[in-house]
Amino acid sequence: MDTASTRDDHGAGEHETGNQQDGRGWRVSRRTVLGAMSVAGAGMLGTPAWAEETRDAAALPAEHLPSAREMDAQAMRSFSRIRGVEVYYGTQTSPLRTWSCTSGFYGRLGDWMDTLSAWSGQAGHGPVKSIGSAGFYVNKAGQHGAGTAMDLSIVRWSGGRNSNMFNGDHASGNRTRRRRYFAVEATLRRHFRYCLDGNYNAAHANHFHVDVGGLPNRRLLHGSRADTVFVQAVANNFLGAGIAVDGVWGSRTQQEVTKLKNRLDVSGDLQRNQAAVGKLLRGIAVHGFRDQAI
Repeated sequence: MDTASTRDDHGAGEHETGNQQDGRGWRVSRRTVLGAMSVAGAGMLGTPAWAEETRDAAALPAEHLPSAREMDAQAMRSFSRIRGVEVYYGTQTSPLRTWSCTSGFYGRLGDWMDTLSAWSGQAGHGPVKSIGSAGFYVNKAGQHGAGTAMDLSIVRWSGGRNSNMFNGDHASGNRTRRRRYFAVEATLRRHFRYCLDGNYNAAHANHFHVDVGGLPNRRLLHGSRADTVFVQAVANNFLGAGIAVDGVWGSRTQQEVTKLKNRLDVSGDLQRNQAAVGKLLRGIAVHGFRDQAI
């Protein structure tokens, strides 16, 4: 098991530490000010899920944390829409919230929204109407505190479809909903290095957590629990593999991943070849949005 298996985006984990950065006066004061901006009004919506979760996960290597230079290089910005798509709190549809993240992360969110719209549009979903989130910048340690993370609760399309993380679509009794959930996850993995889903642990049963972390995008690592449970769940839902979703990349998991690659005409090492991973993710997403086996 690697550091990925102990990661929790709510306080500490795979590449976020608990209070390791609190000694930097510039960051503490910055969070205090920005916290007032991004969390203002949250009281009327109830206590966010992230505020309830434990912060006792194991600390992670410092190289997985944004440096002071990286933080200074990216100014924070406020937003209520991503590429015109409205962003609400949780599964609500009003009021429209104002969120904060770094300018660079907001640009990445826009690229993700373009991919989500394009890939789901190919399946006839129509334009993305709105999304729900439990947080972007949050006054805490780690990637949320750096303004470089998103918690995603729901995606709604204008045609009436939705993918509801908050209701636990990863474990839904409806295969169509499960496939759509993993299609959304594939779009997220196209643009964000870390993606924690409902199979990763119980804390993420009601949302995706994504951030940029410290490693290149679009890699599927054998030693990462987050990456492994994703490919295992995809194998089960698109190939009927019937393997355990246990986060261990063993020989059976490799057999199913090889089958996925062959059926989607993907070649290359998924631990190193980002183009191969990108092609695999696109194939998973398009099949998922179309509710098709691979």
